[in-house]
Amino acid sequence: MKYNKNQLQKYRQNALDFNEKLDLEDNAKKRFPNTVLALSLLEVKGNIRYYDNEDLSLHAEITGKITVPSSRSLLPVTRAIHLIIDERYIEDEQRLKDFDETEAVFVLENDTLDVDEAILDNIIAELPLQILTTAEIANDKLPAGKDWHVVSEEAFENEKKGDNNSNLDPRFAKLDDFFKE
Repeated sequence: MKYNKNQLQKYRQNALDFNEKLDLEDNAKKRFPNTVLALSLLEVKGNIRYYDNEDLSLHAEITGKITVPSSRSLLPVTRAIHLIIDERYIEDEQRLKDFDETEAVFVLENDTLDVDEAILDNIIAELPLQILTTAEIANDKLPAGKDWHVVSEEAFENEKKGDNNSNLDPRFAKLDDFFKE
């Protein structure tokens, strides 16, 4: 869904309401190839308002499902999407300083409001940094390989506090105190 600002001028009195099912999977995979494995049809309800000061506001509620790789094993994880977007679009970049830093205000590019792009950007921004499969959540076992293993922060802190000298090669025992003050 792309709207030119000139098209939206006729909605000064009443907002442009929309209720659409969008297929943005191809666009999502193209823009975020390492993040998006699959994206269901998105149900998008909302409106666009045109203000007298030439600003546009986008309000949308998005529901659907996204499949992304696990941050631990890269196995696919499907997550529900339920997202509400409230953004304002302005023409003059100089006016950005008039808004609070916490407000979602963007400069309108080429006098066009690209709702699809705004939806995808918000979906990706809402993804948590750590995404795990249900098996990974249920199991405390972390990945390991030959001569390496992943430890949790808690285990790492406990290891630092505990006596680590038991694993120290006796030939290097004198070097253990080298960096201590």
